[in-house]
Amino acid sequence: MVRVLGVSVVRRNPREARGTSELGRIRATGGAAPSAPRSPVASPPRRHALTPDDSNVAVEDALAPEAAPSEPLTGKAATQERILAAASELFLTRGYDNTTIAQVAEHAEVSRATVFWHFSDKESLFRECFNRLCEPFRISLARDQSNLPPEKRLQEQVELYQSFVAQRRTDVDGFIRWAMEHPNFREWLTRSLFDLHNRFGGALAETISEIVPPGYDPHAIATGLLLMLDGGVFLSYFDASTRSVEQRRASFQAILELIPRRNPGRY
Repeated sequence: MVRVLGVSVVRRNPREARGTSELGRIRATGGAAPSAPRSPVASPPRRHALTPDDSNVAVEDALAPEAAPSEPLTGKAATQERILAAASELFLTRGYDNTTIAQVAEHAEVSRATVFWHFSDKESLFRECFNRLCEPFRISLARDQSNLPPEKRLQEQVELYQSFVAQRRTDVDGFIRWAMEHPNFREWLTRSLFDLHNRFGGALAETISEIVPPGYDPHAIATGLLLMLDGGVFLSYFDASTRSVEQRRASFQAILELIPRRNPGRY
């Protein structure tokens, strides 16, 4: 067990039940990796404006680490992606200290010189692997959704968080575990995680400010929602059963619907 930002995190095998390796899929598709598998956890029923539609699938597809490029990667970009996929697998299964550049090169089927051409050293490679894992969340969060009604936008932001956790938490946990045990990475990792956390909280607050009547603090409401989401993640370390996850999601959905509306009749 390790402590991450003041929270105890249970160690687990980060590659458990992952099936065919991501690197193998990248090789099979000529450089571009397919989207990540979707979460098996069903979302609870929603009332008024918060109804499911095809955009939920788009949220999940957008969170695949390789979802940003619309076309298969080629040339240097494909080589770099293959190196990152190989390094990510090795860092997660062997740890940072037990992974060498030579092993990464062999796993990616490139030369050591090629690895060093793309990345200056192992430390920069590790950082880039973690950034690659989180980048789809950042990109999805930064998308312009001003054309959506604020209620719908809030729901999609929540689903973005939940989908990212469902799909990528095992890998994120693995990187956090190794980074927190390595002095060179602790401060950088803390900054990276808080930056991501604050971006998401800011996006929630901006959306909530368009929903609540004057006099309500959207930042306070957003902080409360974020604490509930984080609490659900923490509880899932001890009880990850489908029934419990669905109950927590239903409870969170009920809290969303208690947020005061400027014009309740609209929804």
